[in-house]
Amino acid sequence: MLHVTDRAGDHVTARLPEDVDLDTTPGLRAVGDRMIDEGCRHLTLDASGVVTLDSTGITALIAWYQRLLPLDGSLTVTGLSDHLSALLVRLGLHGVITEPDAPVTGPPGGV
Repeated sequence: MLHVTDRAGDHVTARLPEDVDLDTTPGLRAVGDRMIDEGCRHLTLDASGVVTLDSTGITALIAWYQRLLPLDGSLTVTGLSDHLSALLVRLGLHGVITEPDAPVTGPPGGV
């Protein structure tokens, strides 16, 4: 589940679980969607403990981004491992849904 670690007005910070996959994503989506429905406009997700991020997890991130964008909101993902950061770079999502000031790392050997 998403574990909310900070809430201030329309800003929410939550920690993602170790596995963001087919088994956990439906519950994560429900919690994230409810937070947005209840007024969250700036969602920061701490991914420092994430080991597995599969396509269903990526889809959840995109869905939250798409919901927040027309609300003048934002989705930020922090604490990405080098592997997960490189995955988001390859998918073209790094500058959209990750910490804008975080160093952009590509896959080994370049892109």
